[in-house]
Amino acid sequence: MTGFKTIKILSVIALSSTLCFAADNKKDAKQAATPPSVSGAFFSTNVAAGSAKGAPFSAEISADFIKKVMETSARIEECKKQIAERQAYLYESNPKIKAMRSELIDMQKKINEILNSDKDLADLRMNRDILWTTMPVLPKPPREQQMGMRGQIGK
Repeated sequence: MTGFKTIKILSVIALSSTLCFAADNKKDAKQAATPPSVSGAFFSTNVAAGSAKGAPFSAEISADFIKKVMETSARIEECKKQIAERQAYLYESNPKIKAMRSELIDMQKKINEILNSDKDLADLRMNRDILWTTMPVLPKPPREQQMGMRGQIGK
C-alpha cells in the first residue's frame, strides 16, 4: 500500500470518526439537559468504575460512510484510468503531439545535462537520498486487521 493510500484511508477513518462522534453528541444533547464533558477523558483509561463511556462513533454510520467513500474512490480511479488511456492514445496517434514530444525529449536531455553538471545540486540530491535511507517506515497492520476492515465495509 502506498503512502498516499495509507494517508487517504487514515484521513477517511478520522473524518468518519469525527462526524459520527458529532452526531452522537447531538443526540445525547437532546436527551440530557447538560451536554457531556469530553475534556481529556476521550482517550483516557482513568474512568471511574460503573461510569458509562460512549463509543467514539457509531459502527453503522461509519460503515456506510466508508462504503460510500470507497465507492467514490473506485469511480475516481476509473476516471483517472480512462483519462490516462485517452491521453496515451492521443500521444500515439496525433502527429503534432508526436513531433512536439520528440522536440521536448531532446530539450529535456539538454536540460538534464546542465543540471547533472552542477555540483551543488548533486550534493543536495545526495543529502536527500541519505535522508531517505533513514526515514522510518509505518508498520503494516496484521493481515487479519486488513481483512477485518474489508469485511465490515461490505456488511
